[in-house]
Amino acid sequence: HDLIVSVVKNMGGELRDVYINELCEHTYYAKLRIHLNGEIIEVDCRPSDAIALAVTAGVPIYVAEDVLEVVCGE
Repeated sequence: HDLIVSVVKNMGGELRDVYINELCEHTYYAKLRIHLNGEIIEVDCRPSDAIALAVTAGVPIYVAEDVLEVVCGE
């Protein structure tokens, strides 16, 4: 995971946060949100890798409200 953080940084980007954005048939989906050249680029990523990258880079982890509602039973 250090490698991915390093590659993003060396390309002039910055990992801003990770976003757990979907839960479908017991499978979670996530995106890395990278700031590069004045825009945010979203890259699909396994949630386990996204969380590890967030911890490595010290960036926030966000979860979509609809995912939380399903998980929390609300």
